[in-house]
Amino acid sequence: MPDDWRPKLSRIEDPIADDSWEYMTPQGERRVARLTVGRPVHFPQERCWYSPVMIEGYLAKVTPVFGEGPVDSLMNAMTLIKKFHDENREIVPGVKPRRALSKTPQKKTRGKTAKSKMQRKKPRTKIRGADSR
Repeated sequence: MPDDWRPKLSRIEDPIADDSWEYMTPQGERRVARLTVGRPVHFPQERCWYSPVMIEGYLAKVTPVFGEGPVDSLMNAMTLIKKFHDENREIVPGVKPRRALSKTPQKKTRGKTAKSKMQRKKPRTKIRGADSR
């Protein structure tokens, strides 16, 4: 048997849970991490199951977390997520990951300046004689 028999994973093919958490590290740094857990996969060579897990900034790569069966591997994966949770503080789940400003496309103006709502409104004109009878 080779030294490292575990599957080499580059990505999670079938995610079942995906979230971004903002948190404070033990060193006092505020960060945002994306957490993803994949559907349990049968690994017949070793007669076990694994659930792929990725925690950005905490795990170096997608990590297979093993168990005797699909539920056991999922419970062990969630134990790893819980360990990450317990090592940090001020956890805020469900935050939107911050994107680099350079990646967002900028709208180009074609020589026109933006006008305020008041400037765009056309003045109302009164028609004389319309109400006189």
